[in-house]
Amino acid sequence: MPFTVYIDESGDAGIKKVRNETTPGSSPYFVVAAAVMQPATERIATKRLEAFKNEIGKKSWKHATDFSHPNKVYFARRLSELHVRLFAVISNKATLGEYAARIDGDSQKFYNKCVEYLLERVCSYLSVIGAAEENVSVVLERRNHDYDAMLRYLLKVRENPLHSEAKSLTLLNPFSITTRAKGEEPLLEYADFVAHAVFQCVNKTKANHFIPERRYFEEISKRFAGDKSGRIINVGIKCIHDIGSLDLDADVKDVFVRTRVMPPLRG
Repeated sequence: MPFTVYIDESGDAGIKKVRNETTPGSSPYFVVAAAVMQPATERIATKRLEAFKNEIGKKSWKHATDFSHPNKVYFARRLSELHVRLFAVISNKATLGEYAARIDGDSQKFYNKCVEYLLERVCSYLSVIGAAEENVSVVLERRNHDYDAMLRYLLKVRENPLHSEAKSLTLLNPFSITTRAKGEEPLLEYADFVAHAVFQCVNKTKANHFIPERRYFEEISKRFAGDKSGRIINVGIKCIHDIGSLDLDADVKDVFVRTRVMPPLRG
């Protein structure tokens, strides 16, 4: 059966000027997330998305940030009922250090690296459950980005993996990656929400009194991919470079560490 990987992000990919409490700039954290579905789930998810829009009286939106808090919780609960596997990569830009200098603060290269890490996690998981290259396709929300450069980069990594985790990309044909504009592929709205839910676990601004919101993640946490013991860290959630590097609030870190999910069923 085919698997489609829907990918979206939350936060800004900019790394040259990152905001703090007194200086404006891009978000201190960046999250890229995926919702992996098979055809039967896609049909159900499409119907539920339309029903949700009718219930809240909102036919379209740009991002999950357009929802009220109760609607986000409700959408998260409906998403948690779907037979879907979720993945996310979280980067704390304060820890990029030498890497940021090496790429000369290029936000496109940073974005590509985060997508690579995400696809490594997805492909590793799909390999375990018996997926084949011809059964995996990827849909990204179209943004102002050089996708040709991304494909060349992923091809290079696939053909010459320098790290063991990159070997999982043998499952991915980079030419199976397509892009869709906002509103062109409704199922991308699930990936958008997953990215938003994870991002809110690390997002601290004056507007939220510097208190992250973990509720949305908790509602969907059981749908993240996990290892044979059900742990999601380094499987459904990749922390760059590790969970300590994220400088999480204690309650958020506890949620990430203690969450347990159904282990993968081997193909």
